[in-house]
Amino acid sequence: MLKKTDQDIIKGHLEDSSNLQGGHADGLYLPESEADIKEALKECSSKKTPLTISAAETGTTGGCIPFGGWLLNTQKLNKIITLDKQGKFAVVQPGVTLEEIEAAAAKAGLLYPPDPTEKTATIGGNVATNASGGRGYRFGATRDWIRRLKVSLPSGEILDLKRGGQKLNNRKLEQPNYAMPKTKNSAGYYSSPGMDLIDLFIGAEGTLGIVSEIEIGLAPALKETFDVVAFFPSEGLAVDFVLEAKAKNDRTVNFFEYFDTNTLEMLRSSFSHIPAGVKAAVYIEQEITAKNQATYLDDWAGLLEKYQVNIDDCWLGLEASQKEDLFKFRHAIPEHINELYKKHGSIKLATDIAVPTDKFKEMYEYYDRLLATNYRLLFYIKFGHIGENHLHVNLLPKNGEETRTAKEITMKFVKKAVSLGGTVSAEHGIGKIKHDYLRELYGQTGINEMLRLKKAFDPDLILNQNNIYKLPQ
Repeated sequence: MLKKTDQDIIKGHLEDSSNLQGGHADGLYLPESEADIKEALKECSSKKTPLTISAAETGTTGGCIPFGGWLLNTQKLNKIITLDKQGKFAVVQPGVTLEEIEAAAAKAGLLYPPDPTEKTATIGGNVATNASGGRGYRFGATRDWIRRLKVSLPSGEILDLKRGGQKLNNRKLEQPNYAMPKTKNSAGYYSSPGMDLIDLFIGAEGTLGIVSEIEIGLAPALKETFDVVAFFPSEGLAVDFVLEAKAKNDRTVNFFEYFDTNTLEMLRSSFSHIPAGVKAAVYIEQEITAKNQATYLDDWAGLLEKYQVNIDDCWLGLEASQKEDLFKFRHAIPEHINELYKKHGSIKLATDIAVPTDKFKEMYEYYDRLLATNYRLLFYIKFGHIGENHLHVNLLPKNGEETRTAKEITMKFVKKAVSLGGTVSAEHGIGKIKHDYLRELYGQTGINEMLRLKKAFDPDLILNQNNIYKLPQ
């Protein structure tokens, strides 16, 4: 196993998209096998040395950034071990990227459905946060497609956990008492009556063990899709359009993605063909099937016209090159906003809130009311997975005073979401920068229950310290 103590090398692993500063580590492990992981855990456990796990460093909450101890990066664990076409599954190491999985699956006529937006992210990182993407609207999150995990514990034990196999209570562990939001969720440890033990490790942000092997489910590739970006004269019309379209419960629709006024203005420098005067956009992808192929164009045209969309202004994705252009348009949002955070030296201040469908419009109007009346001078954008009632509200402060203001308003959003039965983190996890949000969701009692579970697997509390919750001093 490679071990590095050169600080110039380590420095290249001390940041992610959160822009959290001040990370440092004494050394870096680069394991190439499960045996290497076991060796690193043994060394750190014997000295009670903190060990932070990282991969592609694409996260948004500072989870992979160490503050002392050693760092273990999994990017050399990058093999696709098995791709079974008949069983529709793949066995992969944690350092395999989504783009590598998607390319291998496509070659076999298959699809990895959760579709997180950042394709350079690794599957191990996705497991750590229960990540999802636009197609989560139809296919669910990472958790729904994990069939098996191999996990190395600080004790040296290796768990081989299968879906439908070992239960949490098989290890005489007490399930947390908190109730999880009935939305997509990536906030803290999973808890459900009679839960499989595997689910405790999905979304645990590397705090319980190190995943060395992952079996993921695959689905048949989508044979043909219809993609469209539609532009609306107001944000309210765009929101109402999505709510009516969703009410049809058409399971051939893969996603609805949302862009508010400020998002479109931010993107104009790179996409000058955005129509003039529009205030919002919705990006839709639908699978074309034998049942809908004769009517889908007319169906969408009729509904869009009802909400005052100029059909001639719509961007269509019928051919592969057009679909790629639309994907680049969607993916440009985080790229642009992350560059702005770096430019202003600000920690990423962004919501990851999802609420129940019947509460979404109330949450949206709350965003607008506070931003328009109390904080109108603060730059912000609202975008994301509107199909799952899940928007990212990014606040971009330019100085210390605006940073305090941004933190204040974000906490107000969090409290409102919790009051509506929503989650404070739908896909990115808590990491090191959202502890206060998790406390709003589960209270200190819930956090203490998570800490009790951590001690059962990591008694010396060495793994990914201060991810999800702060450790006792």
